[in-house]
Amino acid sequence: MSDETTENGTVRDLIEAWVEAHRDRIIAETQAILRIPSVEEPQSAEPGAPFGAPVARALAHTLALCDSLGMGTRDFDGYAGHAEFGDGESIAAMLGHLDVVPVGKGWTKDPWGALIEDGRIWARGSSDDKGPTYAALFGAAAVWDLVRAGKIPAPAKRVRLIFGCDEESGWQCMAHYFGAAAQPMPTLAFTPDASFPLIYAEKGSFTAVVEKEVLAAPDAPLRVVSLRSGLRPNMVPDEAVAVLAGDAGVRELAAHVLAAVPDLTVEAQGDALVVTAKGRGAHGSTPEMGDNAAVKLMRALASNTSALDDMDAASDEFCADLALRAAPDGSEVGIGGRDEVTGPLTSNLGIVTLEGGFANATFNIRYPATWDGEATIARFRESLAATGWRVADLHHTPPLYVPQDQEPVKTLLRVYREHTGDMSAPGTMGGRTYATSVAPVGVAFGAALPGDPDVAHQADEHFPVERLILCAKIYGHALYELAR
Repeated sequence: MSDETTENGTVRDLIEAWVEAHRDRIIAETQAILRIPSVEEPQSAEPGAPFGAPVARALAHTLALCDSLGMGTRDFDGYAGHAEFGDGESIAAMLGHLDVVPVGKGWTKDPWGALIEDGRIWARGSSDDKGPTYAALFGAAAVWDLVRAGKIPAPAKRVRLIFGCDEESGWQCMAHYFGAAAQPMPTLAFTPDASFPLIYAEKGSFTAVVEKEVLAAPDAPLRVVSLRSGLRPNMVPDEAVAVLAGDAGVRELAAHVLAAVPDLTVEAQGDALVVTAKGRGAHGSTPEMGDNAAVKLMRALASNTSALDDMDAASDEFCADLALRAAPDGSEVGIGGRDEVTGPLTSNLGIVTLEGGFANATFNIRYPATWDGEATIARFRESLAATGWRVADLHHTPPLYVPQDQEPVKTLLRVYREHTGDMSAPGTMGGRTYATSVAPVGVAFGAALPGDPDVAHQADEHFPVERLILCAKIYGHALYELAR
């Protein structure tokens, strides 16, 4: 169905005019939400704020904004919230998330400052996913304002904006919203958490925490006392730190050798050496785009140079084995491969800890959309068991695949092309979005354009101001068309 024409003009033109008239407020409100440091904070979790105070504040702030725009709102125990307008049993929905990953290292801008410079808003969450979510929020506000003013017909479905609070961690938000809170599935939906034109297939994924004992000999000339790296499973670690103990002469020789390794620094602290490796962060779905600091450090420690020949056997085996297992194609955990829809499997070693003779490692795996997920997990378990690793915890999300001749792909693709003239084909990805929570009636729709750099989860994350405005126009029009 083509864009509807009213006596006031086309719906698309009216939505675009509304967004332009409210440009300053859209930008200011987006800056305001970006200044709330909504990283999960377990230490401040409480009833009504299960992910901590900062995330709860972001949700309350967003629902209050929607209230001020005339929408009905509801907070679902701090796990998620929604805002909506209109009538009808059917629901056209947008799903966005208000939580963000930790800041990490390497920023040259204030990650919570939401500074506008060079035509971009610089802040953690600006592209993933607060900026796009607020674009959709104001796109929906445009539709609702125009409906109430009698300028465009009221849509047949309700329009609902669903705000999750745990997308970057365990997805308890969606489990609670559609589970314990028993909210209905949308009829059609999108999430603004990927790229345009849209993503019609997403890889399946699982996050696995594996563990094993690493009992170093207490009298070994050189041993790894502790090793820590990583903030989230879906982030490539950009720093890793190990503490080495042992004989003074061996430590001194090891320090000399390790200091010569690129991107490693060594510092003597009392009777120990502190070795720090620097890498490059990236999203866990594209581990090949980063430089895993944990892998870099473990490879250095497992080196067969004469200076490290006195490494305790358990420490050496742990470093060598886990560095090998971290191959980003999954080949060293028994699950490498690809399909013709979504391409190759990816594996990210996101978190590593070794302390008190006990090691944990967290893998974030994205497997091809046409594969059998349970069979893939079984091969993963079997491969790691061969060197003594046990799977302590595992969360699995099946893949998403919506054929291109079905809704909402057809409508969303048409709307995007009407606004941009870009006839690019829709794509697939390894990243996981809220679309999987509403499969098969939802897909990821924006907000990156073809050719954009990937800045999600990286230092100096940013979002173009004009993209924010364009997305508000596209998302408003898309919600209206999905609700017709």
